[in-house]
This record gives sequence, structure tokens and C-alpha cells, in this order.
Amino acid sequence: MTGKWRIAAGLGMVLAIAGCAHRKKPPAEPPVPPPAPATAPVPPRGAAPGLPIPVPVDGRFTTINSDVGAVEAVWHVRAALNVAALSCRGEAAILPAYNALLTGRKAELAAAYKAEKAGWPGTKIDQHMTRLYNFFAQPPAQPGFCQAAATEAAAIGAIPADGLAGYAPAALARLEAPILAFYKAYDDYRVALAAWNAQPHPQAMTAMQAAAPAAPDPVAAPAPIAPVAAWRIQIGAFTGEKAAEAAWTKARGAVPTLAQYEVHFEKAPGTRLIRVRLGPPRDRAGALELCAAAAAGGFDCLPVK
Repeated sequence: MTGKWRIAAGLGMVLAIAGCAHRKKPPAEPPVPPPAPATAPVPPRGAAPGLPIPVPVDGRFTTINSDVGAVEAVWHVRAALNVAALSCRGEAAILPAYNALLTGRKAELAAAYKAEKAGWPGTKIDQHMTRLYNFFAQPPAQPGFCQAAATEAAAIGAIPADGLAGYAPAALARLEAPILAFYKAYDDYRVALAAWNAQPHPQAMTAMQAAAPAAPDPVAAPAPIAPVAAWRIQIGAFTGEKAAEAAWTKARGAVPTLAQYEVHFEKAPGTRLIRVRLGPPRDRAGALELCAAAAAGGFDCLPVK
């Protein structure tokens, strides 16, 4: 190859390289978004859709325990342990600790009830007490609440005399914490559900469909009905029949709604004490309401099965 042709070939190679250098790279493919979930988010801990829990304000939930005074907090702790004694079946130590609280701290509990009642005049105290009991009895929060109640029940016996008011506010916060944690999880679910509903889901189940139970088999035999445990509440034990009957008369006068329940006067074995027990409530929730009504009248409510 002559020098002339070598120059021409070299020039052609340089131009080819330069052309490659100025050629634009093809644009990168955009990332493929992950597919939307096929079903709507479901409520946490088996809770029902549309549960009317409070909406947080600045990250804080306002509850029936918010901003109560120290003496009122004593009564709220008592109510929480009452619920725990009734519903926390796996925590056997709660019931004797609750009984010891009732018998050993009568003066402090009476002062706490007086402070509580001052804010809820007339029949409003009945409604307030029912709300208070139902707050601590929320099923989705029960595992954590029962653990917290067992811890407080074990600690409350060591509180010095006249020391409940100093102990109660922090104890109330600890008892409420598992319920607030459930509220936070439920509020997160509501936010996720709203975001999910804002997106198109042509092939997805709706939130109602996702939460609805499966239809029963029309030809299947009905499941056997489990026997319902019989609950009663005890509002006191009194020396002799006359004292027990007088206490029942006083209870009906203080809380007229108690008269709709059947009263039982039961002798405590080996003693002269007569227990005054009422029931049966329609179910566990009814037992809580009955306890709330008795407590609203100033009577100690002890659930028994």
C-alpha cells in the first residue's frame, strides 16, 4: 500500500472512531414499579374494620385517662386491675393482688372514688365507669394489657401507706401503653388503607371483601356451640344475713339498675360471712358493665365464675 493510501485509510479510521465517540447512548429503561398488593391492608391484631379509635393529634391519642389528677388516677388503676382480674385468665396472680388492694386500701380508694364522682354528677358516673372499664377491656390490646396488669399487680402491694396517689399516674401510663400501641398500629393501618383505596385496583379485592369472612358451606353441619361460662360479681361479704340483706338494699338504692339482676346470698365456708353476689351477666362484656355499675355506686366489684 502506498503512502497515499495509508494516509487515507488512517484518516478513515480516525473519523470512524470520532463518530463512535459522539454517538449518544440509548436512554436507560425506567424501573418497573412493584405490583400493587392484590388485597387491601387488613386491621392489626384481628381488629374489626372501621373501629372508632381516636385520631391522634400531634402524635398523641386522647383517651379517658388523659389529664386526670393523681387521686383520680388511683381509681383508674383500680378499674384497670378489676378488668384484668376478670379477663386476664392466664395471669393467676392478678386476682389475689386485686383483692388485697380492695381490702387493704379502703380509705385511699374511697377518696379516689369521691374525686372521680365529683367530675361526673348524677347518673353520668355510671356511663363514665362503663366507658372506663370498656377502655381497658379492648380485645386486640389484651395480651399486652394483661402483661402490664400482672406487673402492676405484683408491685402495688409494696407501695407504702397513703402512697397510691404518688404511684398511680405512672402506673396508669404503663397500663395504658399497650392500648396506645394498638391505637398506633390501627392508625397506621387506616393511613395505609386510604393510600391503597386511592390507587386503581381493577383485579383486587375491595377492603370490605378482604375483611369479610368466607361464606359458610350450606350443606355443612353447624358447629357445636361451646358452653358459656357463668359469671357473677361479688359486691361484698358481710357478717350475718341481716347485714348482707341491708347491703343489698343499699346497693339497689345507690344503683337502681342492679335490681334487674338476681341476687345470691352465699355463706363463706367456715365463717359467719355472707357473700352478696349478682348475676348472671349476658357475657363477659356484660360482666364488665355490671362491675362498672357496682363500682359507680361505691361498691367493690369482684368478678367470680
